[in-house]
Amino acid sequence: MKRKLPGVVIVGKPNAGKSTLINRICRTSEAIVHKEPMITRDRKYYKAEWTGVDFYILDTGGIDIRAENRLSEKIFRQSKKAIDESDLVIFMVDIKEPITAIDSEIADLLRKSNKDVILVGNKWDNPDGEYYIDDYLKLGFGYPITISAIHGLNITELLDEIIRKISEIYKFDEILEKENGFENGFEKGVQKTKKEMDIEKTVPSISILGQPNVGKSTLFNSIINEERVIVDEIEGTTRDNIDSVISVSSKNYRFIDTAGLKKDKLKEEDLEFYSKLRTLRIIEKSDICLVLIDSVKGITNQDQRIVQTCIDKGASVCVLLNKTDIVRQEEIKLLIPELDSKLEFAGFIPFLKISALKKTGINEIFVMIEQLLSERLKKITDKRLIELFKELEVKSSIYYRGKKFKIKFIKQIKVSPPGFLVFSNMDIRKKNNIKRYIEHSIRENFGFVGTPIFFKFKF
Repeated sequence: MKRKLPGVVIVGKPNAGKSTLINRICRTSEAIVHKEPMITRDRKYYKAEWTGVDFYILDTGGIDIRAENRLSEKIFRQSKKAIDESDLVIFMVDIKEPITAIDSEIADLLRKSNKDVILVGNKWDNPDGEYYIDDYLKLGFGYPITISAIHGLNITELLDEIIRKISEIYKFDEILEKENGFENGFEKGVQKTKKEMDIEKTVPSISILGQPNVGKSTLFNSIINEERVIVDEIEGTTRDNIDSVISVSSKNYRFIDTAGLKKDKLKEEDLEFYSKLRTLRIIEKSDICLVLIDSVKGITNQDQRIVQTCIDKGASVCVLLNKTDIVRQEEIKLLIPELDSKLEFAGFIPFLKISALKKTGINEIFVMIEQLLSERLKKITDKRLIELFKELEVKSSIYYRGKKFKIKFIKQIKVSPPGFLVFSNMDIRKKNNIKRYIEHSIRENFGFVGTPIFFKFKF
């Protein structure tokens, strides 16, 4: 992956505490932490900073080279790719346990990578406890830095060592760059310019949503043209939200693959609850949500709920009918009226027919994204709005309990998503038929395709 910031990857066997350390370093709770092993399955990028130096930190799934299941093999491939991409490796071990065969095999892998390695002994919760520090000297990476990721012990010492190593790596790279006629050194490598920060703020966020196993990760990989996300027919493979910024026709987009949103259950596992919570947070921060629907199964009540959630959170929406490559055209034609009927509450939402696996319809997705972004930022002048409703008042009148409804003044007060302030001659906050009339009139005359509209009513 091409990037300007240094990359630091954390590797280790399952349940060593990698995601807990990520959350500690980044002062966040984005990485999922759970007692169940192999929760982190894809490689995920986070931005971190220490003593004024910015860097990427990559979280990976727990490596178990001896495991024979397909998921473990895919996690290993993702971890191997993360190591190759990174400048520095943090090799995390459980200092409370003696060295294992998995630890030794990971050490062999790291030695072959020729990367700088920091050995970290996690779960050092009590300085007076019994630990296997000397045992890990056999790995050949020196004495481990002992930390407690969960309690925050010795994290500053680890961060200091990370920055020291990064400085050494980039000073060496600076010599090579000067020899080759380049000027970019360590300082330029880690410091973001104001222009870069402004670009980052304006990059639209596009989330890929849907039920488990509908093809979200396959679409994500097809869009970014790289296998960043593990794809498997095991339901619920994506537990975390993975994002990637790509450039298409000189335009930048941030795509986010999310965990599948299952139907609500009376009793929900902690892991499923927190995955869902993170996905809901992502929707709130998204400009556009691409909601995948399985063309084989048709639209379900859960699909309707996902669309409604996106609208409620203020995101623009496009529905993608996926897996059209394995469904007969006659069946797709029957599915479209069903889609119109079940999404009648959101008739302004467009849909596309795609195959994430065959990569058909990808270009159309980008065309649609540009249209939705344009609609989302559309601003209607006060004059045009007032003239519209004056004309409508002449053509047809609405009465409530014998009183004629009139709009005294209407103004668009925000964009992304659009919001309108409406002054009228009566309280219409609970009069849904009048509110629908106002929204329908605005959409019929000004568009706002795929974009929810919000109103503030005063009288």
